[in-house]
Amino acid sequence: MNFKTAVDRALRQIGGAGFTIEYWDGERVTYGSGKPRFMLLVKTASVARGILRNPLVRLPEAYVDGDIELQGNLLDLLEFCYQSDEAFLNFSAWQRGAARLWSWRRRNSAAGARRNVSHHYDLGNEFFAIWLDRQMVYSGAYFKNADDDLDIAQEQKLRHLCAKLRLAPGQSLLDIGCGWGALALHAARYHGVEVTGITLSEAQQTLCNQKAYELALDNALRIRLQDYRELTGERFDRVVSVGMAEHVGRAFLPAYTAVLARCLRPGGLGVVQTMGKTTRSEVTPWITRYIFPGMYLPTLAEILGQMAAAGLYITDVESLRQHYVLTLENWIERFESNLDQIANLSDGRFVRMWRAYLNIACAGFKFGDLSLWQISFSLGREANAPLTRDYLYQT
Repeated sequence: MNFKTAVDRALRQIGGAGFTIEYWDGERVTYGSGKPRFMLLVKTASVARGILRNPLVRLPEAYVDGDIELQGNLLDLLEFCYQSDEAFLNFSAWQRGAARLWSWRRRNSAAGARRNVSHHYDLGNEFFAIWLDRQMVYSGAYFKNADDDLDIAQEQKLRHLCAKLRLAPGQSLLDIGCGWGALALHAARYHGVEVTGITLSEAQQTLCNQKAYELALDNALRIRLQDYRELTGERFDRVVSVGMAEHVGRAFLPAYTAVLARCLRPGGLGVVQTMGKTTRSEVTPWITRYIFPGMYLPTLAEILGQMAAAGLYITDVESLRQHYVLTLENWIERFESNLDQIANLSDGRFVRMWRAYLNIACAGFKFGDLSLWQISFSLGREANAPLTRDYLYQT
């Protein structure tokens, strides 16, 4: 039996929705049932062998390199991968070992974190501005309705976080991993707090400071180019960290949660928003190799355990998984609608890489075990804490 025949027999055992494969010799075969949802053109037998040996890395690599071509929606292909065979997206023993070795090499030490952040966030503010919302919020939004405009949903997320922090004029707020400053600016502008934000991205710091100057908030807002581990000797009334915990790495979670605790004044409040996994496992290695070096997605038990060990009291946990699905669907739509602008800044390979990344992330939340949590906490038991969440939804 030749290799192509073996692949054909294996694919004929797969049920579910229909799809078509065009083999390297030009033959097209439709599998599954119903009208084909996509067609995959596999250009060589060696590409097929590589994908079958290590689909978690070689499938996206082959797509980005142009060794396979897809006619149809990439999310349909990824849904097929999740639904057709659970083992297809599971790690073998050697893959787990390779992923851990790669994670160790790109771990978020003080020097490694700066390199890893630059790899992703210093691609240029112009690139991210093309497909993010107008405030450039690069984290899961908050949808009151599934058809909310992304700009509205991200504004709602900022309000939701500030409501959880229960900000009051004159308070001090620390924003760890402040991104392009949307939350810091919102808190200073609408709640009268003094905000200190930290980031390792020079591009983000520059844009934050520019926005603060334009809004006449430069006296209320300080943005530092600083590692979270360098925060010593300062205490704040409130601490917030959005989309940061997933980028510190498993080994540095204790250091990260210790910083949350030591930067809060006794009785102070904080909120962490983080992606995570339902079960403990490695991040898809293609993501850590090409998109987010050093990323580790903790389980809820892991991060809550580390926060408790640091002396923090968990006051509320809210799951927002569906909100991240909607956010990613909006990002994908905006990305695809602005391909001409993106292509002017890059090349076809870069476009395919980022298309793959956004769709892989969306599939992980939609079909896999990725989740998103907002975790509220205090340093010490909070007196007069609200009995319900009603305060979050008052005008």
